[in-house]
Amino acid sequence: KGVVLISDMLREQLDMDVSVLMGANLAGEVAKGSFCETTIGYRVRSHGELLKLVFNDPLFRVGMANDVDGVEVCGALKNVVALGAGFCDGLGLGQNSKGAIIRIGLM
Repeated sequence: KGVVLISDMLREQLDMDVSVLMGANLAGEVAKGSFCETTIGYRVRSHGELLKLVFNDPLFRVGMANDVDGVEVCGALKNVVALGAGFCDGLGLGQNSKGAIIRIGLM
């Protein structure tokens, strides 16, 4: 069946439209009031607009994209690159190594 996204499983099981929210928005930092950002991936524009209305705030910037799959996949790939960058920090490998992980991860 290939790659199956969580949003696809939810859409199928719930028999309803599903949007996704992905970004740099760790719960602890959201709770502290630190700046966060996110992208809402939608198929039905009115659903994306409603979610943006609910979540958008000066400290929680919300963008929208008519691409549920793309937003979900990019969010997952961002997490893999972030893990690599965190490993570089933890191992004391320096900024060049971390920059390389991020650059190569974006390619």
